[in-house]
Amino acid sequence: MPDDRVPLLLIEDNPADQRLLIELLEYAAPGRFRVASARRLSEGIDILGTGGFAVVLLDLSLPDAVGVAAVAAVRGAVPTTPVIVLSGLLDDDLRQCAGERGAAASFVKGEESIAPLIAAIDELMRECGSIQ
Repeated sequence: MPDDRVPLLLIEDNPADQRLLIELLEYAAPGRFRVASARRLSEGIDILGTGGFAVVLLDLSLPDAVGVAAVAAVRGAVPTTPVIVLSGLLDDDLRQCAGERGAAASFVKGEESIAPLIAAIDELMRECGSIQ
C-alpha cells in the first residue's frame, strides 16, 4: 500500500522542539505528513542524499552549523528541494538573508500557529508539483 503522506525532513537539534513540531503537524493535519528527523546538519544532508523529501524544515542553530550557512548547505546538497527555515530568533534581516540563500519561507518557532507553516508547505507542493 503506497504512503501518500507528504515526506518532510526536519533538521532540528532540540528533541523537545522536534517532538512538538511533529505533534503539532499531526494534530493540525492528521496523517498528512511523514516526518523524518536529524539533529545535525551533516546527518540531515546524508538523509537528503537518499532522496524522496518534498520539503526540508531547517533550524538555524545546529551543533555543526549556525545561521544562514545551513540554508546554503542544504540548497547545495538538494537544490530543487524547498527549504523552510524555523528559528527561535528571526528578524527581518535574517529572513531576508535566509531568502537570499534559498529559503522558501521562514517562521519563528513557538510564536506562530502551525497553520501558516502547513499553508507554506501546501503552497510549495503546488509550486513544485512533485517530490525531489
